Amino acid sequence: MDFLYFKKLYQNERLYGFKAKNKEEWLNWRKNFRLKLIELLGGFPEKCDTNLRVLDTKDFEDYKRELIIFNSAEDIEVYAYLLTPKKVELPAPAVIAVPGHGIGMNDAVGLDENGNEREIPSGYMKDFGISLVKQGFITFVIEQLGFGYRKIVKNEKISSCRELFFWALMLGKTVIGLRVWDIIRSIDLLQGFPEVKKDSIGIYGISGGGTSSLFASSLDDRIKATVISGYLNTFRDSVLSISHCECNYIYGILKYAEMYDIAGLIAPRFLFIEHGIKDPIFPIEATKFAFSKIKKVYDFLNVSDNLNYEFFDGGHEIWGNKSFQWLKNVLV
Repeated sequence: MDFLYFKKLYQNERLYGFKAKNKEEWLNWRKNFRLKLIELLGGFPEKCDTNLRVLDTKDFEDYKRELIIFNSAEDIEVYAYLLTPKKVELPAPAVIAVPGHGIGMNDAVGLDENGNEREIPSGYMKDFGISLVKQGFITFVIEQLGFGYRKIVKNEKISSCRELFFWALMLGKTVIGLRVWDIIRSIDLLQGFPEVKKDSIGIYGISGGGTSSLFASSLDDRIKATVISGYLNTFRDSVLSISHCECNYIYGILKYAEMYDIAGLIAPRFLFIEHGIKDPIFPIEATKFAFSKIKKVYDFLNVSDNLNYEFFDGGHEIWGNKSFQWLKNVLV
């Protein structure tokens, strides 16, 4: 019976559920919803000089890999890998690759938990940063707050999400909000690189990286195309029904919106949903339901072709069967 109270609250109409009837209502919905979303995320830090430094460089047959560090705010240092393809005409489109939980960005560029190069892609991320650069994209693989180089706990096998979540909670911030800010500042950085086509920046996030990609794309129109892999669902059927990391939670979000409402803010820009039908932590039926709700926004704006998907016969993992080529088609 205790859950009945919360389930009834969930049924209440959410303030920013999409119900626009004309373009003016849509514009007002998008403007006001974005302001509320930034508030719910805890607001963003102030910008500062990025102070970009290159820590290491390694050449491969098809691309160059640079380990860099930059400031997204005065007291926030972000690590990333910049992968630059060797056989494409520059400037070229860029894609921000956002890893999920695990050992961090190393897992997206072919490095194991000890930092050693591996020959065969491993794990659910399948070295997708390398796949992207081999598609011809300048690929920016970001280290998310609490992962890999940015952990604040010593245990190599777990992230720092729990500690960071409670610090953020007590100070009126969110882990998601700070991760989104790092992506926003990454776009600032990429648009300053002469090698990058400034109006052709995409993002590809898996799992917890899909979370950050969803929220960043909902707020920043400079992201031309978004691939969300292994995340798009409903809050009700995923993070409220299945055990998830603390970093997924945002105080009060369901008073204002469900996950599909947030994804609706990406329209009319390009959006691709990639999801395994056997994903055990983001149930496929809820993903299909969320997709149908997002489609209503794209249909309303007469840009249905800008929304695409692949529901594949697999689990919680990068697939890439259609999404890589889709990105090549739209990031021109």
